[in-house]
Amino acid sequence: MLRLKQIRLQRGLSLTRLCQLTGIHPSNLSRIEKGLIYPYPGWRKRLTEAIGVPEDILFEVVKDENSGRTA
Repeated sequence: MLRLKQIRLQRGLSLTRLCQLTGIHPSNLSRIEKGLIYPYPGWRKRLTEAIGVPEDILFEVVKDENSGRTA
């Protein structure tokens, strides 16, 4: 899982709202958060601008608190 999801949840942003802010389709955003697909550079830029966190932090792989494993 990427830190992106943790930060989004901490800020109270729904997946739908972040999709509205970035123009990224919800299924793609969900797969990005889970580390299943690599975001295009344009998507990375839009996500960092929408959330206001540097790219290297936002796309860091972290432990998934629900499953106890890393993505």
